[in-house]
Amino acid sequence: MRAVTFIDAEVVPETGKIADFGAIRSSGENIHDASLEAIRQFLRESDFLCGHNIIEHDMKYLDKNIGQFSCAGVIDTLPLSALLFPQRPYHALVKDDKLQVDELNNPLNDSKKARDLFYDEVETFRSLPDEMKRIYFILLGDKKELRDFFSYIEYKCDKSLGEIEIREYFHGKICEHADVEKLVSEHGIELAYCLSLIYADDEYSITPPWILMRYPYVDVVMNKLRGTRCVEGCVFCNEMMDAVRGLKRFFGYDAYRSFDGVPLQEQAVKAAVDGDSLLAVFPTGGGKSITFQVPALMAGKNTKSLTVVISPLQSLMKDQVDNLERGSITDAVTINGLLDPIERMEAIRRVESGEAHILYISPESLRSRSIEKILLDRKIARFVIDEAHCFSAWGQDFRVDYLYIAEFIKKICEKKNLGYMIPVSCFTATAK
Repeated sequence: MRAVTFIDAEVVPETGKIADFGAIRSSGENIHDASLEAIRQFLRESDFLCGHNIIEHDMKYLDKNIGQFSCAGVIDTLPLSALLFPQRPYHALVKDDKLQVDELNNPLNDSKKARDLFYDEVETFRSLPDEMKRIYFILLGDKKELRDFFSYIEYKCDKSLGEIEIREYFHGKICEHADVEKLVSEHGIELAYCLSLIYADDEYSITPPWILMRYPYVDVVMNKLRGTRCVEGCVFCNEMMDAVRGLKRFFGYDAYRSFDGVPLQEQAVKAAVDGDSLLAVFPTGGGKSITFQVPALMAGKNTKSLTVVISPLQSLMKDQVDNLERGSITDAVTINGLLDPIERMEAIRRVESGEAHILYISPESLRSRSIEKILLDRKIARFVIDEAHCFSAWGQDFRVDYLYIAEFIKKICEKKNLGYMIPVSCFTATAK
């Protein structure tokens, strides 16, 4: 294998000037210097260059400050980490060399960390099943973010059987009727990250926020693979996208309630599983909570996504979370004004880490920057509006902040660059 030089550049944001630079070769030779001439002399044309976020950051500023230069290839540990460590993604390098919060970054230390991370990634790739190696190469072998990684490890395979390889290896784990051929040809990167998460088979692993922002179509691809029940029926959809089996899996019941012979609960759950928006009017005590909790828990398991429940009463939110916990379901949290700072931080952490699949908040919370941020960082399956009669300005229960919900959902969809509107479920027992 060829030699690698691991680099990290600290840049003045206002000018783009390199303020500090660190690099270390695979041989151990290193540099820590801000001199452009010293940097130019250290970089060798025969070496691969490697760094954390090197493509989007370091290479741009190196080209700007010292001019374009030749190298054997550029390897970025950031996209590799999300691909190869879906259960413990390295979203950023750990800055454990800092002694004070305001101390400047040490680029030489960061170069060494990039080196250690890279060799972990190489060993992890080599330990993958042959099928996953081939799938990753088929999807990513010609992509600028990862092609030089495959060049460095000298990995190649036949790329003509991509769709067949994926369908066979992920049989029973994705919908058999998903248009895998189109995804392979048009959205290879997004498909690779989704398959990586599915391969990890860990309920609480989620797509890193930076992946969702850089490749927003990941959201759509996951929905196509595991988020919408197919009409024809298949092994995955019949087992994991079935409303009655979902009820049995999470709550232990064999069937939903009917009202005057009409299976309202099951109809509402099926509509949500199909990805539809809906309005459900249930009798008081008619079990509307379980009707949005079942699809929320299914979505959390299948697509690693979060369902946001907007409710007007803090006590109601707490009761629903407590009731789920009594049934050994710990996937729900609430963030409201009754929490002390430590409880609030823990609830936010659980949402950010993927440990929560259901988040209860008040409509007033939608104006919070911290709430907006955690929702931008997660894949959102659905917004559920409980007590939806609060929309009515002619009723005594009117809540003016309910009128902001639609604007907020639209804003979230736009900021995520989804290209579609997140579905909404409205529930009430008091609509006239």
